Amino acid sequence: MKKKFSWKSFLVLLGIVVVLLAGVSPYYIGTLERAKAGAAEAALVNVAAAENLYFIHHQVYTNDWHGLERYIPQNAEMQGIFAPAAEPGEERFFAFSQQDIQSGRNGFSFGIELNEDASAGKIYAVRSGGPVQYTLVENFPKPVFACEADGWAGRIFCKKFSAYIAPFLMRNTSDTVTQQAVPEISFAVDSASENSGAVTQQPATEMM
Repeated sequence: MKKKFSWKSFLVLLGIVVVLLAGVSPYYIGTLERAKAGAAEAALVNVAAAENLYFIHHQVYTNDWHGLERYIPQNAEMQGIFAPAAEPGEERFFAFSQQDIQSGRNGFSFGIELNEDASAGKIYAVRSGGPVQYTLVENFPKPVFACEADGWAGRIFCKKFSAYIAPFLMRNTSDTVTQQAVPEISFAVDSASENSGAVTQQPATEMM
């Protein structure tokens, strides 16, 4: 005699599926968010490099995105898109599709803050529309990276992401903004690459 599939069996099976999804979903979401944060950090490093190149030519840093545009490396493999350049002092949106750029959601709001004499500053990227809230920060001219958390989920993410990104940056990272010793990086521009904005990074001989 053929057995009927009872509601009790269905509920048991549904419970098993829910438990499995509950275990897998955080890992999947965390991996996807880490990839987006990594792309945003790569963009931060590019903008910081552009700031250093701008300083070489103008002896001052700038918060003018239009002025930085020619110095930002144009990498075809860059895993993200900048919205059109904003006005000086305004934030510039960075996302992963044209649809997100147009909606201004599910990306990062990039901004530049300078000190009073424009001799140093930081670039920050505030997460917008993601599962956790945090801000990535890259300082210049001394390259100090930090992940600032908003809420307990953000603190957990920043701690894990800082540990993940440290080997790629080849310098110390922090999940809060702190002043710490970092390797000096100089930027050389040869005559052939000056017009294209190409950057050559020359690490200092003493590394941490």
